[in-house]
Amino acid sequence: MGWPWQTLSARRQVRDTRCLGIELHHGQAYAVLWSGDAVTDRYSPAEGEQGLAGLEQWLSRKQLQGVPAVISLDRLDYELHLVEAPPVSDDELNDALRFRIGDLISIPTDDALVQGFRMPPDAYRGRMDMVFATVVARTVIRELVSWCRHAGLILDTITIPELSLLSLVSAMVPEQAVGILRLDATDGMIYLYRDGALYLTRHLNIGAQQLKADTADTGFSLDNSQHIETLALEVQRSLDYFDSQLGMGMVGEIWVLTPDDADIQDSGFLPTLEQSINVPVRRFSAAVLTGDHDQPLTASAVTALGSALSREALL
Repeated sequence: MGWPWQTLSARRQVRDTRCLGIELHHGQAYAVLWSGDAVTDRYSPAEGEQGLAGLEQWLSRKQLQGVPAVISLDRLDYELHLVEAPPVSDDELNDALRFRIGDLISIPTDDALVQGFRMPPDAYRGRMDMVFATVVARTVIRELVSWCRHAGLILDTITIPELSLLSLVSAMVPEQAVGILRLDATDGMIYLYRDGALYLTRHLNIGAQQLKADTADTGFSLDNSQHIETLALEVQRSLDYFDSQLGMGMVGEIWVLTPDDADIQDSGFLPTLEQSINVPVRRFSAAVLTGDHDQPLTASAVTALGSALSREALL
């Protein structure tokens, strides 16, 4: 099923093996240039920078006009709903979803683009046919298409972080189900994947700043951190839902992305969380894909990499 804002003709015409993955996150833009076997360049916004102007200047300096690009939408600019799938074919799914979720979305129906992607048939032990429905305003898509044209990029696809990270997980070829934990300053997300499919996505009301504030002097411990206890409970609830409600069994590992704006990796956070949920918790490293062990990618850069990998998988 094609993504409605996917430029398939561009993919057929462009032979460039490079791809610029762009992640829009909380009003900021991050990018990685994927050459087919390594990340050869990257862009991160300056402190306080908002919008796409800084990225556009970087593209000009690097002379990257004409490179194919995949853009991952800012979480603030789209809605993702999990609903029962209408009894229609894939060709009719998006129109049927528009009708079904009209009362659930905050975007005016006439301005909304709706794209559905089905959950695997084994979810919910085969008892329910469910679909994720992505909703985004047409104006958001138009603005990104216009910006790419102005910046000289060849827009391949506009996608969402859930699917960008799915491409990343698929490239890693894990043997078991995995969770990806992303912590921003004041909130976070957890995503659960198995066998090349997204099964669960949940917003978390705990962020890196809260965790660091609890343990600034003493380090992480379940005994002294109210917030890590809350985070562990929320992660455990997600794992339990994946196992008992979705019927997908145990998650093999949790991969924690390095936050864009905080460093919690060396403070005992990972083993403390692992102790609480009894599932291996690992700091995610893209070095196995990029070969770069010196400069680990932060969460937004990792998601941008996943965006670039999504194009490579379809070439």
